[in-house]
Amino acid sequence: MAIIKQYVNLPSGVTNIHGTTRTLKLRPNNIPNVGNGDRVEWWVEPGWATNTDEIYLSQAQRARVRNAETVIQPSGFFENEVIFPHVGGDRWVVKAAKKGDRANSVSTDIFETWRKIYYTVFYVGNNSLNFFNALENDFQDAFKLGYVELENTTKTAALTVVAKVDGTIVRNPGLSFPFMAGAPNGVIDLAPSGAGTLTNKPYNVAILVAPDIYKTSQVARQELGRRAVVGSTVYHHPMFTDPGNATAWISQGQVRWPGKPWTNVIPQFSLPTNTRHNSVVRWDFSTVPGLTNHLATAANTYEMRYTVVRLHPIMGYSFCNFCLVRTKDGLTEVLQTFTHEVGHGLNQAVEKEPRWDTNGASLCDEHNPRWHTDVYGGRGPHCHTNAVLGAAPPGLTSGQRYRYGGAGNLCTMYWSGESHVDPKGKFCPSHCEPRLKRVKLDTASMNAKFWNYFG
Repeated sequence: MAIIKQYVNLPSGVTNIHGTTRTLKLRPNNIPNVGNGDRVEWWVEPGWATNTDEIYLSQAQRARVRNAETVIQPSGFFENEVIFPHVGGDRWVVKAAKKGDRANSVSTDIFETWRKIYYTVFYVGNNSLNFFNALENDFQDAFKLGYVELENTTKTAALTVVAKVDGTIVRNPGLSFPFMAGAPNGVIDLAPSGAGTLTNKPYNVAILVAPDIYKTSQVARQELGRRAVVGSTVYHHPMFTDPGNATAWISQGQVRWPGKPWTNVIPQFSLPTNTRHNSVVRWDFSTVPGLTNHLATAANTYEMRYTVVRLHPIMGYSFCNFCLVRTKDGLTEVLQTFTHEVGHGLNQAVEKEPRWDTNGASLCDEHNPRWHTDVYGGRGPHCHTNAVLGAAPPGLTSGQRYRYGGAGNLCTMYWSGESHVDPKGKFCPSHCEPRLKRVKLDTASMNAKFWNYFG
């Protein structure tokens, strides 16, 4: 029998291959032994043994036919509907027979359930485009194992070509994305809150591919009772610097003392000395009018406050239906970033899943034994397949961090870029791949994850 794809997450619309229901019609002469006035009974059977275990499907989500029996319609057909589960990778055969004569049934073709996700690519320079094209097939193949079909809509050049994209998300006073400001200052013009031009929402993820990306954040400090006019401090992170703006790394620098208001002293700060993990910030306030005279009295002190701009080098991130990645890393690392971030958008990896018994009554949730959070490294939910706990650097409350265990490939949902992550960016077949098949991707669930937010 032929295998027919059924995209169970897409709205049915006018096509019969979209949606969890499909209309079936049979002529009387297609069904053995059917005569005038006979009733036809219908049922659905699994098309292979690897269908999703019904323990993960409520009664309403399980495969079934709309009507157990039908009579011939004015159209001259026996008509019915088959209702598919929302999961991907199931195969189903619908059978029909004269009532009481199941031994002489007729079978439909095999229906195989899939989900479809669209993606729109924005690329910063032709090198970024070529890089994405080189891994696009692997990107699509990683999701096919979870019966999610990725389809590209367009590939659009960015408004400007830059060596690094500032991917900072500004959250105060409101939520904004400066790099999406449009011409002339933005890298792309992708409106949030669904006001843009992306099609096929909420199933369209927008992907910005750039040579390098970073984020910035403000770090404020205030010091009381100071006497020395020359000083320095060490930050355990790099500072943001811009060759065209000598003070880009500092947004506030002020001093004051009794009888003197806050005075701007940003010019008295020198460019920080950046290393990979640390920065040294220095200042010399000896030329600030009146400060040296004030400090001539031994008991006098001054107060200073300053805010530096921290640089966060990042491989990429996802937010709603937007994904930002850099090509600075090798193909394996970038491919993992793609599949990892889009995987998060498709609810991977989950901590627990609901379950039901044979009769559809609720059971206790099943906890994912490979799920872990940022107390063991990373941020948010991740998978630790083929990883083991080891000593962690300061900062993790658990005192331990997941790291490669020495055998097999790490899942693409592992918490960081690592050379032992699956080279094709795949989800682990034991835990994440089955959950990717089961995740609900209909309109309501996608809207709940704000996949209709951008464009």
